[in-house]
Amino acid sequence: MTEFKKAEIVKYKSRSKTGVGEANWGRWEQPVTIQEYGAINKIDISPVDPNYFAITSYSKVLVYNPIIKDVFKTLSKFQDAAFGAKFRRDGKLLCVGTSEGQVKIFDIATKTMLRILKGHTTATHRCEFTADNIHVASFSDDKSVGVWDLATETRLDTLNFHTDYVRCGVTAAGSSDLVVSGSYDQTVAVWDRRTKEEPVVKITHGAPVEDVMLLPGDSLLVTAGGSYIKVWDITAGGRMLTSLSPHHKTVTCLCLADGGEAFVSGSLDRQAKRISTSDFSVTGSMSFPSSLLSVAVHPNNNYVVGGMADGLVQIVERSKEKVVDGVTVDSSRERKKRNDSRYLRFTHFTPAPGDIIIDGQRRGHEAKHDTYLRKFEYTKALDSAINPYVQRKSPEVAHTVLYELMRRGGLEIALAGRDEKSLVLLLNYVVKNFTDSRFQGVLIHVANMLVDMYLAKNDNSEGVKKLFNTLERKLERKILYDEEITKLQGCLDLLLATADIGIQSSRIEKELLKAKT
Repeated sequence: MTEFKKAEIVKYKSRSKTGVGEANWGRWEQPVTIQEYGAINKIDISPVDPNYFAITSYSKVLVYNPIIKDVFKTLSKFQDAAFGAKFRRDGKLLCVGTSEGQVKIFDIATKTMLRILKGHTTATHRCEFTADNIHVASFSDDKSVGVWDLATETRLDTLNFHTDYVRCGVTAAGSSDLVVSGSYDQTVAVWDRRTKEEPVVKITHGAPVEDVMLLPGDSLLVTAGGSYIKVWDITAGGRMLTSLSPHHKTVTCLCLADGGEAFVSGSLDRQAKRISTSDFSVTGSMSFPSSLLSVAVHPNNNYVVGGMADGLVQIVERSKEKVVDGVTVDSSRERKKRNDSRYLRFTHFTPAPGDIIIDGQRRGHEAKHDTYLRKFEYTKALDSAINPYVQRKSPEVAHTVLYELMRRGGLEIALAGRDEKSLVLLLNYVVKNFTDSRFQGVLIHVANMLVDMYLAKNDNSEGVKKLFNTLERKLERKILYDEEITKLQGCLDLLLATADIGIQSSRIEKELLKAKT
């Protein structure tokens, strides 16, 4: 005879606020450490699979394979130091600055040097491809920003504003005309190449700027300098939104994480901090053995790579839970199952031919609502689920029972014929959880049935009438909220559409449609 299938309690993510600590950034394996010969001034991860990462160290650039954690390619065609190797958005090319001021373009597949962009008079510490993939922006110690054409190796624009070394910069993902530069003169300039005489937005950070980064959508800018990280709204003319100080030494680098839901900062205090972009709070940290000069995070958060001032590189992979037969290996449940002592487990008894072997596993505990559901006592099953203690500690139990009753067609039976006490308990649960998005779909249906059954009764007590009035007010507020959310959805669609510009899709359907047209 088959066993009764229990009602599966729906599990939801915890709503508790995230705080600082390892648990909020995930669990990580022991790091793999690599020693290089010079300070690691830049680490960049390719945005396309298999997500090679480039390590710029002294006079060479090492491209690592993240699967085997070994060198895939070595680029060493530099007379002196190399700076700031950066992948193109399609992962096929790499641009590298040099101490002579040149920018060199390499093909990753063949290690061939394709272009040498000459024009800067001193070291170029940062360079990056624009969104159209055919231009390169360079940021140099000669206090200028250059924009180059890859096809002709010519300098298209020279942007002059800064009065000190330009040590960092970034190009926008949504427009090939938008360039941001940061300088040791404590200023950040946002350039539009169509009006290149002067910056469209000028920002004063308050300390020598070590790194800048645009958040998805290109409307928010993050700057790092001194021990401060500041967030600016470009669309509002460079208005500062917040200022953070998660480190006690100079912040040296920034990078995106979690698909733009967070960013990571590295500092000379040997710490990497994960900062949420929703409320700009620190939600995780990671320690390294030496001062961090560069940090990079895998697009899917599979690993973090940190480069340090003494030449150390650490690759930290995320821990993967091993699940066997639905049980996480080394969990408390698995250990209990493994250590469960049985008499026959420690004997050498061998069953004889023809013996019937009965499984000695214990039966799982059956909850009250499952017992009543097995007996088709629907009213009692619902009563056990809306018990004040149960609905306070585990409101999802009542939601599961209501859903199961709907599936069985027994919800009307369970709701009908209730006295005042049980009706008040049920209405309390509905009113309390009516606006909870997790339970809303089921509770709207339940509320409709309760209104049809009990609202028109003349003998309702004051407590029941008060609960129905509360339910009505909550419903009116929900309608108002939905109207406001609908208005905001149009605004969000515009922002998301802007954020998606420049992101290339690898889906074959688009290529097929293009071929047909």
